[in-house]
Amino acid sequence: MSDIIFHHYDPSPFGEKVRSIFGFKGITWKSVQIPRMMPKPDVMPLTGGYRKTPIMQIGAHVYCDTQAIIRELEKRFPKPTLFPGNSQFLGWGMSFWTDKLLFSTSAAIIFGTFGDQMPPEFVKDRAEYSGGGINIEKMKTALPFSLQQFAAMIDWAEQGLVDGRDYFLGSDASLVDFDLYFNLWFAARAPAAKKLIGDCPLLSKWMIRMAAFGHGKPTEMSSTEALEIARKDDVATCKGEIGEGEEKHAGNAVTVTPNDTGRVPVTGELVSLNHREIALRHKNDIVGEVIIHFPRAGFIVS
Repeated sequence: MSDIIFHHYDPSPFGEKVRSIFGFKGITWKSVQIPRMMPKPDVMPLTGGYRKTPIMQIGAHVYCDTQAIIRELEKRFPKPTLFPGNSQFLGWGMSFWTDKLLFSTSAAIIFGTFGDQMPPEFVKDRAEYSGGGINIEKMKTALPFSLQQFAAMIDWAEQGLVDGRDYFLGSDASLVDFDLYFNLWFAARAPAAKKLIGDCPLLSKWMIRMAAFGHGKPTEMSSTEALEIARKDDVATCKGEIGEGEEKHAGNAVTVTPNDTGRVPVTGELVSLNHREIALRHKNDIVGEVIIHFPRAGFIVS
């Protein structure tokens, strides 16, 4: 089996979501540290321009968005499962709340708390990433409201543990837990949010159980090594599948774009298209050919 190569940076909240799943599944992986903001010269050849963090690489196959990453990890490492009791609907559905609405609230708390301390170039990068302006003064003013919303949402989580269960779906951790965990891990950098979590005793104990999974077994790898691995992996004959009823065909020129933030289009030749995945073949002079995988939900293919 080819190495799991994970491109991330340590403070990345979505990176923490995947790193915690590595720990849960006991996965051995290669860690490639990447810049927190653009430019990312050793990332773009792998992703065709997709700029979000993290990405996962296996040879010349590149998985963008945590949804695509998690799906591939579950396929390769099915035990322990992230979907006990056939809970796929709950896990993926939860992701769309935690990764969008709850995360935007967590991010508003971080920017409202620490915005004055952030380098201007970082704020500018995140404004471009989000597709709109980031007004630190407005976020500071709105901080009490953001904290109120955060408190209301984590109270739902506290109530979900009142019957003594260890995890939200019962005795076994699931994707539902990892969906929530990374947001609280991220927001807790702000003292006011950390106190709100601390005021939830059941949730606080759950956080300790989640942190105990660790991050698996990482070893460092340079971005240069990762690019060379992609370059040497021949995917010229790689074939996928086109789902029934899809109007596009393998080999069509397509563009894939996130529908929320980081809306940078990625172009290539279509390899796979179904309800779960979009995969395209992308070519450049640095790595040759890569197969880039995106989830269908949350991405536009045209």
